[in-house]
Amino acid sequence: MTDADLTAPMRPVEAAPDLAGPEVASALGLAPSPSPLRHAAPHGLSLLAVIPAPGDGAAWQPADPALRASLVAGTDLAALVCPAPDPGLEMEAGHVASRHWEVHRALLHGRVVPAPVGIVFADEEAVRAFLTESHASLHGAMERVGGRWEFRLHVDVVDPGFARQMALDLATHIYAELRRISAAAVTLPAAGQRVLSAAFLVERGSSSGFQDKLDVLARLNSALQLDLTGPWPAYDFVQMRASTGVAAADGQHGAH
Repeated sequence: MTDADLTAPMRPVEAAPDLAGPEVASALGLAPSPSPLRHAAPHGLSLLAVIPAPGDGAAWQPADPALRASLVAGTDLAALVCPAPDPGLEMEAGHVASRHWEVHRALLHGRVVPAPVGIVFADEEAVRAFLTESHASLHGAMERVGGRWEFRLHVDVVDPGFARQMALDLATHIYAELRRISAAAVTLPAAGQRVLSAAFLVERGSSSGFQDKLDVLARLNSALQLDLTGPWPAYDFVQMRASTGVAAADGQHGAH
């Protein structure tokens, strides 16, 4: 998964009526695609996420018409898909940003199991087969993330005279304190001299308490810079992978 964080110093972006739009691309550091993605020939359907099937059978209203996102409905689950980009363009900045917009919109509507870049099906029939064959594991993942979303925390040392081992010890304490008030947590690879990167699965109704706790920890650890980003779909707590042409989904319990 691309760790393109929706950067916000200290406090995460509040859930606005609609997080899908060019301002998100700017925050992601990604330039909007200057023109719609064009396909000389069909390359299949790229999976963006799995959501509960709309009860009224309503069509998906895409955040970015250029992405041409749509729903493929199963019995009680639906796959949010888009035409797969030309080979080699899966990580093109505009395409990645558009994926973010669509999945964030799904997050604001309710439960969503996000998919990483690269899971592609031949056609709608193959997507429906995936929804049927992976029904139990998808439902399990949906239950784990239901009513929750993800925040990511990056911790850096801002005092050049501060001992690195002390910074690592403090970062471990910060992680433990936030883990206690989260549904789950996982550590992530930390880039460069960063002392901690982590993801936390937080009840939506507890987001303010989580932010308040982080504010207290930041004040108590002034030698460190704590950058919180989100809210995100639970990318780091749901694992979706392709296996012999059929994707399977399961959940990761972040018991670190």
